[in-house]
Amino acid sequence: MPCAGRWPDMALHPITIEAAGGEYMESVLVLDWAVTEGAAVTEGDLLLTVETAKAATEIHADRSGWLARILVPADSEAPVGAVLGQLSDQPGEEGALETAADAAPAPLSPAEPVAEEPAPKGGRIIASPLARRIAAQRGLSLEGLTGTGPNGRIKRRDVEKALSGPRPAAPALQHGARPPLVLLHGFAADRSSWRAVRALLPPGIEGHAPDLAGHGSRAAHPALSLSDLAADLSDRLARDGLEEIHLAGHSLGGAVALALLAQGRQVVRSLTLLAPAGLGPVADPGFLSGVASAETPAALQLWLERMVHDPATLPEGLAAATLAQTERAGNRAALQRMAANLFPGGTPAFDLRTALARVEVPLRLVWGREDAILSPATDPAPDHAALHLLRGIGHVPQLETPALTARLLSETLRSAG
Repeated sequence: MPCAGRWPDMALHPITIEAAGGEYMESVLVLDWAVTEGAAVTEGDLLLTVETAKAATEIHADRSGWLARILVPADSEAPVGAVLGQLSDQPGEEGALETAADAAPAPLSPAEPVAEEPAPKGGRIIASPLARRIAAQRGLSLEGLTGTGPNGRIKRRDVEKALSGPRPAAPALQHGARPPLVLLHGFAADRSSWRAVRALLPPGIEGHAPDLAGHGSRAAHPALSLSDLAADLSDRLARDGLEEIHLAGHSLGGAVALALLAQGRQVVRSLTLLAPAGLGPVADPGFLSGVASAETPAALQLWLERMVHDPATLPEGLAAATLAQTERAGNRAALQRMAANLFPGGTPAFDLRTALARVEVPLRLVWGREDAILSPATDPAPDHAALHLLRGIGHVPQLETPALTARLLSETLRSAG
């Protein structure tokens, strides 16, 4: 098997990430490499995505060449300033390389010492990105954990130790309160799409429906990537004190829910996905651009009717009200850019099948059998997931059958304890 290393007459250029000005970062977690060793890259190409304590960050090639070596594989943590991989000016051949251990890569610029992290203030939890991610995926609250890293920073080993022992009840549950249910809407919709479902939730379940970036009350704050959408939402949930939640998402909101879970900043107790994007092919590639470009109620009505199996389930005047809101917000162009970036050519720019397979909290997937927008994708679901295929329902179960949707959401929360 060939190994990556140094070509004798070839320049190698390190791929690194440094701490942003004023931001403490001890380590980063490599989420995914977008290219493989030996592949040609062009300046500006996405090389890999890493996760810091705050958000996912994309690293792009600063020059054209070839990816000579991956030093830190996906799902691995590395110190800030470490060389994650190397670019070369020329393609290599098998057998012409040193081993990674023999190479002596250097950072792009002299590494400045990272300031020692101050002690947490105001109860803020300090944890590495990998520790947060593992805890979130396993439904473990970081509150009360003792960190063995610098200044009490919670590391992966601390989370794994806690998971191997008895699991205490979450703080919110100890006081008899269930964490709120956060409901995420789909593309070009807003928080009002959950209104009927929220009214049908049983006592004791608090429904919290925020607007995604670029939508509704957040129209002035556009986002062009899935990681940006998740980071914006995570920041707002943290500001609202929602560190422990149940989570549900529809369509694009389902993709954001999975991205939020992977970021690990909130403890997610359960996950319900309704026709989530990013798990399979799009049945109607023109839908998103059509919705974002429609300029008259009649034009938009045609696209809205594609969402549902029975057009009679659409609220009267929905198309006109949606267009009026878009005009008031002035975000038509932003929605068009979002659609083009997230779904180029009508195909999702992200694949969340691996993220779904890693979910370990109670999980429920809901699809309409008559969904004409996203084909039901059931294969990526882990074995413990509950799966519902609803007869006579299209792409929007929360609109077409709100009572059943509320019941399924309630059952997911009950299964989480």
